[in-house]
Parts: sequence; C-alpha cells; structure tokens
Amino acid sequence: MRINFKAASGALLALVVTSVVHAGEWEPLIGEDILRDYISGLTVERQLPGGETATGEYYADGTGLIREYGGSFPRTWTIKGDDQLCIASDNRTQCYVYEKNTRSPGLYRGREVSSEIWIEFKEAGKRARPTGSVDEVGPEGGPAVASVDDIARELSNPNTPMASLNFKLQFRSFEGDLPNANNQNSTTVLFQPSLPFPLENGGSILFRPAIPLLLGQPVFNANKLDFEGETGLGDIAFDLAYAKTSDAGILTAFGVISSLPTATNGLGSKRFTLGPEFLIGKLTSKYVLGVFPNHQWDIGGSGDADINLTSIQLFGTYLPDGGWNIGSAPVVTYDHITDQWTVPINFQFGKTIVAGGRPWKLGIEVNYYVEQADAFGPEWMIGFNVSPVVKNGLVGWFK
Repeated sequence: MRINFKAASGALLALVVTSVVHAGEWEPLIGEDILRDYISGLTVERQLPGGETATGEYYADGTGLIREYGGSFPRTWTIKGDDQLCIASDNRTQCYVYEKNTRSPGLYRGREVSSEIWIEFKEAGKRARPTGSVDEVGPEGGPAVASVDDIARELSNPNTPMASLNFKLQFRSFEGDLPNANNQNSTTVLFQPSLPFPLENGGSILFRPAIPLLLGQPVFNANKLDFEGETGLGDIAFDLAYAKTSDAGILTAFGVISSLPTATNGLGSKRFTLGPEFLIGKLTSKYVLGVFPNHQWDIGGSGDADINLTSIQLFGTYLPDGGWNIGSAPVVTYDHITDQWTVPINFQFGKTIVAGGRPWKLGIEVNYYVEQADAFGPEWMIGFNVSPVVKNGLVGWFK
C-alpha cells in the first residue's frame, strides 16, 4: 500500500491551522478594569414565556437589579481575581468568565464557573441577548433571571407586584348539633387571581377577586330535618387596596373588601357587603410575618340577612432554601350578629418551581377548626393550591 505523504502532510497542516484559528476566535476578558468597564451600564435580557422579557441591569457602583414578571430582585457584583465577574443575591453568589469573539464584533460568551455551562450572546449598545435557543435557566437563576428562592420570597409577600393565577381545590368536613351534621362534606374550587398594578412611587394597586364554585355544599332543609347537597356558584368576593413594601421590608396596605350576591341555588346571602381592610407586616430573606384585619357590613341586596363580620388573618412564613415555604395563615372570624367565633389552626407548606421557563407556586394547607358555630360549621379543610406566575396584561390599559 502506498501512502501519499504529501497529501497527508497537507491535511494535517490544514487541521492544525483550522484548530489554531478557531481557538483564536475567542479572547478572554481579563483584568479588573476591563471587566468593570464591561459590566458597568450593561443590561442583560432573557426571553420568557408569553412574550415577557426578563432583564438584569448592572450599574457602575457595584449594584444591579433583575426585573422579571413585575418583580424586582436586587443584586451586587464584584471582580474576583483578574478573570471572574461575580453576581450576588442575599444567599447565593455566581461567578462567570467571559470571552469576546475576535471575528464577530459584539459576539460574546460566558461560562458559569460552578456549572461549566456556556451561553453565547450578542451585545449592542450595552444590551446583551442570547443568540439562538438556550437551555432553561436552573433554580439558581442567572444574570437576567431570578432564582427560585427570590421568587418564593416574593410570592410569600402579600404585597407582591408579581401577578399570578391562583387555583385552589378545597375539601371540607363539617360537624354540629343539627341532624346528620357530622356526616356532611363539600368541595370548593376557588379561582383567585392576584393582579397588581405598579405605581411610579414603588407602591401597587392590588385587585384580587375570588370566584368560588361550590360542589355538594350541604344546605339544611328545615322541612325534612336533613341536609341537601347543592352545587353552584358562590358569592364573588374581591379586595382593592393600595400596597407598598419599604426598603426595610415593612409591609403596609389599606383598601376595601367587598362581596357580590352572585351565588346560585341558594348558596349565598343575596346581599352586597363592603368594608375596610388593613395590612401590616415584615419581610426578610427568610421569613414573612404580619396581620391582615378587615370588616364587612351588608349594604343592600334582596336578601334579609344582616351581616356584620370581622376577619383577622395572622400570617407567618419561613423560607428555607430550594424554593420551599412553611408557615401558618389562619383566618379568624367573629360574627357580631350571632356572637360567634370561627377559629382554625392552620398549617401550610409549598414549593416554588420553574417549569417551561415560568415560575409556579405549589402548596398544601390544612385547617382544623377549634371553634365554630354549635349548630353547624366546618371541622376540617384540606386544600391544594397551584399558582402560575403570569404577566398582568391589564397593566397596559391604565398607562
């Protein structure tokens, strides 16, 4: 067998030259001044589901801000050694090395040091966007995307500027002195969107309707001395409030709460109600605490029931790492007409995840009622909650 050494040597030389040229296409960003100049004033963008864009803005003073689905998440940045740019939140620091392409101006790539994942992006006018399709960001987040811990904390804030669609499936059992009361149970499907409208002063107007579908709700028939299960729409409730979270994490909100006589099949009071509400609390990176009292009176309607009801929600949530939340948020009510308290012991836990690029909050809660009406009232409630974060498309209507 004859070997064409001339052809072989030419092919080898071409391979070596090609490799050297390819390696020479990427030049590391090295040096504190070079990295500082690169990140100062830089805005990093990332496309999210539904046409939403997340951004990370980084300033010359070493601070930054990620904006995602209406939420704002502060960052700081530092230079480590002479080749790493490190971005930090309250509980996590991620370091990156960057390279620029010598053949294509404005083309860069960055590697997260711990994961060894590269992302290629194009920069123009101090705005950077990934080129082509990129993998979904992990739970730790990135330069333009908040971590699941950031989002879990924000979704535990009752004043959050992040919009969500909350679906709640609740199973109840009842007890009381009425005949057959201890054998009654029901299911409620509750749709409760949270729609914040951000204001220029950093506050928000919150609109939170609650639309219940009652399945097999026990209604006592005095003629038969027994209960009948009714299915239908319940009274729609909503609150409208001004809310603000201070830089120190102090939560305040005030507004009105109301309900509308929308119930079918005798499942409501046939009365309009209205009253004030107020909230005060404290938010940190690891917990949320607060109290949310409100009061409602009947103000009209075709029904003849008098309504004079005070409700107080006490809430406390602990936020361990990994997007988890554990806490309690019982709603204690006092009926001034019947002089009756309803008092539950509440426990709830949940987890925030990112699926398909969208944050979701999943949760389970349990109520055991230690005080309720003697004749008939709830004994247990078990609920399953699913809350996808969404863009509030109504915001544009008010600008």
